[in-house]
Amino acid sequence: MAPNKRQRRIADSIAQNPPAPPTHSRILAPFRAIGHITSTSAPPTPFSILPLGKTFQLTTVLSNTIQTYDVRRLNLVFASSPPTPGDIRRIVAHRDVVYVAFEDPLVRVWVFKRGKKIAELAVAGEGRKKVAEWRGLVIFGDWIVGVLDWGMVVWKRETREVYTEIEMDNRGEVTAAVHPSTYLNKIVIARVGGMLEIWNVRTGKKIYTILSPVASTGEEPLEIGSLVQTPVISVLAIGFSTGEVHLHNVQTDKPLFMLGGSAGDILAATSHGRKRVTSISFCTDPVVGAGDSRVPTDSGGNMLAVGHDDGDITLWNLKKRRIIAIMRNAHDGPSGGGVIVEWLAGQNVLVTSGGDNSIKEWIFDSPHTALPRLLRFRSGHSKPITSLVFLNPSASHFLLSGSLDSTLRAHSMRNDAQSFIFSEKAGGKESSKLLRGGGKSTHWAGGEPSASNPVTCIATVAGEDGAGIAGNAARDLAGIITGHRGSESGRLWSFENKSLGGRWAQTTDGGLVWSVAVSSCGTFCFVGSSNGGIAMYNIQSGIKRRQFPEPVTAAAAKGLRNSTGPAKLCMAGVGKHMKAVTGISIDSLNRVVISTSLDGKVKFWDFNTGIIIHEINWSNSGAITKAKLHRHSDLLAVSCDDLCIRVVDVETRKTVRELWGARGRITDFCFSNDGRWIFGASTDSVVRVWDLPTGHMIDGIRTRSIVTAMAFAGTGEFLATAHVDSVGINLWTNRTLFRHVPTRHLDEKDIVDMTAPSASGEGGVSVVEAAFNPQDDGEDDSTGTYTTVDQLSSNMLTMSLVPKTRWQTLLNLDVIKQRNKPREAPKAPEKAPFFLPPLGAESDSFAPAAKEVINSSSGAQLTDPQSLEAERSRVLRMSRNSGESTFTKLLREAADREDRDYTIFLTHLKTLSPSAADLEIRSLQVNELAPFVQAMTQRLRSRRDYELVQTWVNVFLKCHSEAVMEGESVRDELRKWMVEQKREADRLAELVGYCSGVAGFLRSGR
Repeated sequence: MAPNKRQRRIADSIAQNPPAPPTHSRILAPFRAIGHITSTSAPPTPFSILPLGKTFQLTTVLSNTIQTYDVRRLNLVFASSPPTPGDIRRIVAHRDVVYVAFEDPLVRVWVFKRGKKIAELAVAGEGRKKVAEWRGLVIFGDWIVGVLDWGMVVWKRETREVYTEIEMDNRGEVTAAVHPSTYLNKIVIARVGGMLEIWNVRTGKKIYTILSPVASTGEEPLEIGSLVQTPVISVLAIGFSTGEVHLHNVQTDKPLFMLGGSAGDILAATSHGRKRVTSISFCTDPVVGAGDSRVPTDSGGNMLAVGHDDGDITLWNLKKRRIIAIMRNAHDGPSGGGVIVEWLAGQNVLVTSGGDNSIKEWIFDSPHTALPRLLRFRSGHSKPITSLVFLNPSASHFLLSGSLDSTLRAHSMRNDAQSFIFSEKAGGKESSKLLRGGGKSTHWAGGEPSASNPVTCIATVAGEDGAGIAGNAARDLAGIITGHRGSESGRLWSFENKSLGGRWAQTTDGGLVWSVAVSSCGTFCFVGSSNGGIAMYNIQSGIKRRQFPEPVTAAAAKGLRNSTGPAKLCMAGVGKHMKAVTGISIDSLNRVVISTSLDGKVKFWDFNTGIIIHEINWSNSGAITKAKLHRHSDLLAVSCDDLCIRVVDVETRKTVRELWGARGRITDFCFSNDGRWIFGASTDSVVRVWDLPTGHMIDGIRTRSIVTAMAFAGTGEFLATAHVDSVGINLWTNRTLFRHVPTRHLDEKDIVDMTAPSASGEGGVSVVEAAFNPQDDGEDDSTGTYTTVDQLSSNMLTMSLVPKTRWQTLLNLDVIKQRNKPREAPKAPEKAPFFLPPLGAESDSFAPAAKEVINSSSGAQLTDPQSLEAERSRVLRMSRNSGESTFTKLLREAADREDRDYTIFLTHLKTLSPSAADLEIRSLQVNELAPFVQAMTQRLRSRRDYELVQTWVNVFLKCHSEAVMEGESVRDELRKWMVEQKREADRLAELVGYCSGVAGFLRSGR
């Protein structure tokens, strides 16, 4: 189909002025990342604890930023800015600053204070080709020592200058380091193979070497994983890869004792075999682990905490030298990770962290406590997120997320402290009854184990478009349902109770849960099966209300025959999907249920009967992987395996848009809050934005990793995305919330690369900043300027753009003047104030002097004949043009022109006010009447400004009716005008009559 005139004009305009390639996204800008607590790298980066008055400050690492928490409530205090160029490997809090060492071709350390970078240590390690690996950062006395795999770099703490660089010999890489207390300028270095070396950092010389001990098993050499100072001077604790902990006196070079030896203390404590030691910490509270003993030890506490690479924490009694408890699975993380443990100085609180993106505080309530209780914790997802949805997009600030770690979390967009994890323990009296009593076959499943599988899909009462009644979720009804991988039932959760609702909605055909949904009223929930079945449950009673398709019994068939007739009876019980159901949607009025499947079909079901109403078959285009409904606009969007997003109008059940452009499988998509845009993510790491009215791809950003889930805020402020290699959620600002968005189609070359938001918000753009961003000024000019034409087609009758009040005022100007006529005669002005002198008085300072008037009049006399002639010509010219207005001049010039084009004259006439136009028409001379009528006929023949032509002719005939009767030329022009007027009126009446007839036919019930 050929483009219309408007499209051709836009294309020509863009071809003449090609737009410049974009340098930033027109819609999205990075804001900040949420859900990050600690680093999930392996091995985990140690945290740092600093006493501060009556509390402690805990500093953790997030890739290239640090976060500081107050241990009393674990609330975030500071987030560092700017981010480091590389990943942070070591941090040490010293006094009021934090030293941060990060990966870089050079050896670099930054200094932060209250979250802001204040200094940087002098750069070291120049000339090395390999990036050094950090093994430790130790601060003591006047020295800052950076321990790397190849040696040490020593800085002066006061001046931050490099003092020396010490390169080790080839006996093995450095694995750990510690400063022995009270040893001046000394540091102990652990080497691969289990050796310890004592170095003097001032002289740069090695003082002594402690040989590696023999493993208790005798099978393999020991490798040191942790090295710390004990509360006793000269005694170091050494953790080995075999799980053993040795206490060694470095002054006498004698081993004191070993924990986890051949007796099999730690080896027998786990079914996984040997556990590598990742961290060691000594308790300095003498009460912890004291038991019945009331005499505190001289050297501090009685308990030692040892973190292992499998997430367990072993608690040792130092007096009895045996294990008193093992904290199983205290932390979970990636393979090769571990647990970092550290006691608060002089407290009975143990702080732990691991690769599971969490911080935990454990407290020992009494001296007899063997296993501590969890005091408080701060956590996020430990594995990548699979699903995102806003609890109530139009009102709530909570964002729900499901992950591969099998947890469901709620993230607050306002305050991170309000975020929480849903408990898998059922809450509420009703839930407890149901769990105790079980259920029938037509009710929920109640005996499924508490440990769930990874979350694959989430649905809420409000829905992704916010069209549902979210208030039902606050009436002790479970308003959230989730589907889990490998599970045959969907789980319902209560946001108010922050826990599991107590029941599970089970599939009816024995298949696994592939999709879930909740009706907009909040009463029913739906579960889609991998075998193609759909089940509907009542949330409050737990009774299964319907299946899609609904099996037909004899009684049901009789009821359907009476209510729907035999025509629909033949459709009952048929139409089941042949493959897994990938999407379920319900309209706002609970009339239609829409389902999509891997069989490539979209099916419309009757909500009340379960009978199939309509079917769209896209099996030739591949499987349908996901479906989402925007209930405000009744648009259903589905993603297919052919890399296309298709949009269906639910009312007409027709395909209205096909959105192409993805270069990989579509992982997720979502509607904007107003339903105008669709955001789509694909495996090519690109997020594309399509404009539904035009079908154009109007924006696109390329991220560093693939987006796995996304959700758009109901307020239109943010787009939330989850990525395949991240456990957090990235928030992107909608730059166009207060700005215009060009809808020009973008090509693949126009997609811009974007860096992900940081946890500190460094470089992020807020909504207000995006509204006043100067770099966006003039962007509309680069997209091709389109000027609205006065008339789209010469066959169309076009009205003018003049306000309606203007030409209506011109028609009734006499009535308006009569109504606004003053009722009283004008009053004489009051006497002048006493301080103003009369005109002509000697004291009148405003009157010109008499001498000046005489001089000026005498000087103005001209005696030159040529000057007199020039002055006479000027006066004659002024007298001829002084009474001719612009209106009369343009009318006369157009009448004198050969083509008699009155366009300029009519354009000027449209700009006049009603009173000015009335005055000009009344002031027409006899010889100007015929040209004026010619102008009206010409404009009527062009079918433009129809209502203005009628108004001007009406005023003209009202003012010059007598002159028209006397002038033959004027009557001839009026006859021509009448012919054009009748022809156009007949054509317009025919078109209006045809349209009204068609509309009447469509409205009729026949």
